[in-house]
Amino acid sequence: MSIRLASAAIFLIAALYAWTAQDYTASFGDVLGPSVFPVMVGIPAMALALSLVVFPGGTTSWPLLPRLFRQAMALAALLGYALLLEPLGFPLATAAVIAAVAVVLDGPVLKSLMIGVAGSLSLWVLFDQLLGLPIDFFGTLFGG
Repeated sequence: MSIRLASAAIFLIAALYAWTAQDYTASFGDVLGPSVFPVMVGIPAMALALSLVVFPGGTTSWPLLPRLFRQAMALAALLGYALLLEPLGFPLATAAVIAAVAVVLDGPVLKSLMIGVAGSLSLWVLFDQLLGLPIDFFGTLFGG
């Protein structure tokens, strides 16, 4: 039953993802627009989730409470990232989420912070400087 419930939830999330993406527009870039990729991901995700609802396979057992807590903490870090990305800006918010997830995965705090900063700046250089996709370096909190 757990597989069916999780698959039904994934189906609903994928359907919402694909439906919301239909309204994405951009004044520059590809002729097809920015909505193509999310729809290309959402439709197969819906099909695969639906196949698991109809034909569940295997057995599942729920993880123990400490593992569920770690999963909840990782999810909270990702939700916090979504909420703090605009106010803090890309580098600071991304460094925080990378470091937080690394700590949740039992990484040493100092190394997690270093990986967060290095990963964040690397991603900013890759997307903003090399690929030319404008990313807000300073958030609204810092006058960006």
